[in-house]
Formats: sequence, structure tokens, C-alpha cells
Amino acid sequence: MPAKSDKSKLKADEVVVKGLGVSSGIIVGKPYVLHSSNLKVIEYRLEDDHAVEDEIERFHQALQITREQLYHVIQEAKAKYGKEYSTILESHFLILEDEEMIRGTLKMVKNNHVNAESALAAVMDKFRNNFLKSNNEYLRERATDIDDVKRRILANLLGQHKTFTVDEPSVIIADTIKPSDIAGIERSKILGFVCESGSTLSHFAIVARSLNIPAVVGIANFTGFVADHDTLLVDGHTGEVIINPAPGTIERYSKKTREIQRQAAELEPVAQLPCTTKDGREIQLSANVELAEEVANALKLGAKGIGLYRTEYMLFSERELPDEETQYQEYLKIARKISPHKLTMRTFDVGGDKIPLEILTTRGYVHEDNPMLGWRAIRIALECPEFFVPQIRAMLRLSAEFQVEIMIPMVISVSEVVQAKALIDKCKNELRKEKIPFNEKIKVGIMIETPGAALSADVLAEEVDFFSIGTNDLVQYTLAADRGNPKVAQLYNCFHPAVLQLIHKTISAAQKNHIHAAMCGEMAGNPYATIFLLGLGLNEFSVLPPVLPKIKKLIRETDIKEAEALAKRILNMTDIKEIEKLVTEVTKKKLAS
Repeated sequence: MPAKSDKSKLKADEVVVKGLGVSSGIIVGKPYVLHSSNLKVIEYRLEDDHAVEDEIERFHQALQITREQLYHVIQEAKAKYGKEYSTILESHFLILEDEEMIRGTLKMVKNNHVNAESALAAVMDKFRNNFLKSNNEYLRERATDIDDVKRRILANLLGQHKTFTVDEPSVIIADTIKPSDIAGIERSKILGFVCESGSTLSHFAIVARSLNIPAVVGIANFTGFVADHDTLLVDGHTGEVIINPAPGTIERYSKKTREIQRQAAELEPVAQLPCTTKDGREIQLSANVELAEEVANALKLGAKGIGLYRTEYMLFSERELPDEETQYQEYLKIARKISPHKLTMRTFDVGGDKIPLEILTTRGYVHEDNPMLGWRAIRIALECPEFFVPQIRAMLRLSAEFQVEIMIPMVISVSEVVQAKALIDKCKNELRKEKIPFNEKIKVGIMIETPGAALSADVLAEEVDFFSIGTNDLVQYTLAADRGNPKVAQLYNCFHPAVLQLIHKTISAAQKNHIHAAMCGEMAGNPYATIFLLGLGLNEFSVLPPVLPKIKKLIRETDIKEAEALAKRILNMTDIKEIEKLVTEVTKKKLAS
């Protein structure tokens, strides 16, 4: 992408730039650039205690004004986009009312005799940086929510309020698109989004998918490069953005759009058909979700359950662990939406680098040079029962009324499973004594996401009710390749023979012990892997909602015996390119049928 200084040199020639598509669709339109509010914070000293008291009062007034503004923004979002989106904004109240944020700001004003703006900025920037250091993509994205709330409070302290009006349908361009930005724009005026930052888990990306608005992220300096008179073609499928597309390009993409629409129309009836193979074997097809807002779309696209509910999103605005009742009420929202289908709830998959919880620092957490191999997930849960028990009690209570399963991440040994089950049994005994109902036969499973767990699958299967294979970490750990590192990302490949052998061993162990074998990693949503996984005997595919119809079509077009023959053939192959060539040929034939 050219630097901002090149903007004046831009002609009407076609320019193609590449980002990450986070919401599918293709649109053409004029850009509307949302320029960031330039709230300049200058630190100054307060002369005496009287000035400090006045500053504290000014800070409290700004908080109250922000509460009122946020309430109106939420009502506006509810009216324009429905309750599903307004609940995302409601999470901003948690940040606004965060005791540590308020306490930290007041402490800096009192102790350092500095103005509220500089104190607030310092405190919230510290929170934001903690999230940006996370290895968890969803939690990194929550830094945007902190920025949004910080911007609102600062604007009220500084008396600066920037507004914008989108008069005609446009492609919304910004360095960062905040939830409240979308709430201020009429749906009919949004053709698409292009954002310099963000990911598939950005709140605006989640909203874009639910509203079928094409969106692309990750194009550096885009706001400075695009001019008002430009025309943009945004391809949310590939992540391409074409500036001033030529007539031939527009026609080519029009044909592509018609073909995509044709394929989608063909797949639409498939969404609600039974998920059974050609020879009648029933396969569970579920969705991976973070938020209750995603459930409706998953059901519409054919999901018959949630195979991975990432509960750690609850922690993004918390400095302390949410108590049992808070967790129960939050889980209740998603359980009601997915009922009567099953809800597989993963216990908190966090580590010391991911969440700035006080519970971690009080238990002796220290900086880790390699946190992905450090104190995380089940390791924290076993060392800190106060981290694990409230969540388990909340899940057990939910199971009294809904079909709930408990899934434990990052297990590598039988001893960890035994200890975790002992804690779950302890919670059950407590609830019995308190006469609080729960499902006595609730299923407890584990994620298989390390080579150690896969190689121990035979003995682990004797202790649990199901496996769910997390291929994202399994591939990364097996191949010693960080997919987020551009230097080695090309080595990250789920079709590596070593990875396929570990998956085979895991599913075989599940079959031998008569337990359910699921997969919730990205490989489950890769159409080129579907037939192979069916051939291995996978019972459940849990995928991101947009790919549900395509995976279901492949399942319905496949005979188990032919899938088993393909799997056997692939397991005897050693060349990744040859494996990829074979699965591509087979899959394309199925999709064309």
C-alpha cells in the first residue's frame, strides 16, 4: 500500500490491495472515511487539594454524562439493528463501571496532583496494552472496546464531541471501526466496511456478518490513501479491495457475484436438510461461537448445536473473575437461544498473558517468555480452584434445564483429567447439599490440541465422555510453526502427514472406547478435509457459521465406504502437495454434483 504522501499522485488507474475478508459479499461504491477523533491529552499539575477535589468532581460528572450518552447509543442501536447488536454495546457499561479503572484514575489524580484526562488515559492505556499482548485473537480485539469507552469519557472531559453524517450509501473506511460508530449510521447507508485494523472477531465484523455486509480488514494506511472521488470494489470473500476498478473488472466481479449467488441459492435448501451421509449415517454439524448474538445465524445456516462456546470472552472487561451468578445469567442467554440443541461449553482457555485478572497475580504469576507453553487453561484451573469452581457450578446449574456439556482445554495427561473431574464432583456434591438441581449425567470431555494428548488418546478416552480436536493448536504444536509468524506461516498445514496421523490416532481411540469424537478447530470447517475426516470416523464437525451449508452438502454427497477408502489412501501418503491435490480433486467433484 502506498504511503499517505502518495495520495495526491493517485489517478483513476485501477489499484488492487489485499487484506483479510471477514464478511463475505462483493459491493461497489464510494468511500466515506471515518476519521479518528483527535483528542489531544495534555498533562498539567493541580495546585492544591481544593483543585484536586474539583478535578475529582469533574471526572465523576464526565462519567455520568458518558453513562447517559451510552444509554442513548444502545437504544439507537437497538432501533436500527435490533437487540442482538445492542447487547454488544451493553458490554461497554462493564468497562465504564470498572472499579479498577475508576479507582486507578482517582488515585492518580489524588496522589500525583494531575488532571483527570491524563490520569484516565494512563490507566486505560495500561488495560488496553494488556489485551493487545494477548495470544487470544478475541481478547486482542476487545482493546477496541476499551478505546471506544476511553474516547467517550475523554470527549466529555475535554468538551470535544465529533459527529459525522453519512448522507448516501457508502463503503465505510476507518483505521478502527468501533461499535458505537456503526450505531450512528443508518443500515441503508452502509454498503461495506474496510478497516485498517481488526480481525474476524472484531465486533464490527460480527455485526457485518449478521447483516450480510461485505467487510475487509488489515489494509495499512488505507484511510490516507483513498480519496472522496474514488470508487471502491470490496470483495469480502478474498479480502481484495480494488480502487477505481476498470469497467472490465466490474463486469468480471459482477459475474463472480452472480456465480456466488447461484452457489448460495443451491446451498440454501441444504441448510435445513438432515446432516446424513449418502448411505444414511447421521453426523452432528455444530457451530463455534463467542457471543449469543451469533446463534440465530448459525441456526439459520443449519447448525444443530454449539460444538464450541468460548466462554473466556466474559473476562475481557473484568479485572476480577465474574462470580457464579454473573456467569450463570450470561450462559443462560446462549442456552435459551440454542435449545433444544446441545451446548458444549469450554472452560476458560486463558493464560497469564491473556487476561489481567487479579487472581493470576495473587497466585504468584510471573512473566513468561513463551506463554503458549506456559501457565494456561487447565493448569490455572487446577492450581486456582477459585478460578474453576464458580464456572463449573454455573454450568452444572444450566444443565438442569438445557443440554449442556463441559469441555476442558489444553489437557495433556490423565492426572489432569482426574483432578478436574474431582473438582466437578465436589461442585456436584455442594449443589446436592444446597438442593440446587443439575444433570447428574452431564457429559465431560476434553480438547485434544497437543501431540502429547493425541499420543495419550487411548488412556484419556477411558476417563471422559468425548474428545473435541482443536486443530489450530495441534497443527502449531506438532509442526513447531506459529501461523501468526510470516516467516514460518507457510509451514503451518493441517494436511501434514504427522498431523493426519495424530488425528487418526485420536479418533481411533474414541471409537475403541465408544465415546464421541468431534473437531472444533479450523480444519473442521475446511471443505477439502471433510471427506477425509468422515473416512476416519469423525462424529461431529463444529465450524464457523458461514461454512455450515457447504460442509453439510459434502457430507450428504459422500458415502462412508468411499470416504474410508480415501482416508486409508491419504494416511499412506507422505507428500503434502500430493495430499492437497487429491483432496482438492475429490472435493470439487462432490461440490459440482
